[in-house]
Amino acid sequence: MIPQYFLSFVRGFLSIILLGSVFLIVANSIGRYVFLAPIIWAEEILGYVLVWLVYLGSILITWDGGHLKMNLISRKLTGICQILVNGFGIIAFCGIGAIIVYQSFIAIGDLTHVSQVAEIPMNWLHSIIPISFFVIVGCIVIRFSKNLHGELDKEAEQVESLLNTTSQSKNTLGEL
Repeated sequence: MIPQYFLSFVRGFLSIILLGSVFLIVANSIGRYVFLAPIIWAEEILGYVLVWLVYLGSILITWDGGHLKMNLISRKLTGICQILVNGFGIIAFCGIGAIIVYQSFIAIGDLTHVSQVAEIPMNWLHSIIPISFFVIVGCIVIRFSKNLHGELDKEAEQVESLLNTTSQSKNTLGEL
């Protein structure tokens, strides 16, 4: 399925970025304290890397349904009422996401300067905002469609059984 390949790509890309940032932190520390020659652009790049990690990670969290949500009402409802409330929430989020994507493209189009030290074009650095929100809206729509077809119930059952297995393993280890 296409979303799984895409999500695997995002996870791999996040791993590479995270490992690269750890390497950069270590190299900068060694350069600064051992050779008295820090990597001057490292801190700036690490700040941008953090932003990219958050936005790319939010795609994965949204796909897994792990984001914060106010579902007190929708959990108590059943049937068509629950579908309508969740559908309204999806429409509202998609509308807000579309506004964020649109406004981000306008703002990014106006960015013509580069970062101070690394001299990376700012429109490249900020492009993660509309890209991630576009993908997040897609993830929400796909998840809602899967929910309507009853496919997410199977996933929820798998997660529940995994949690039960994990807690049983911890209890077994605790008895040893």
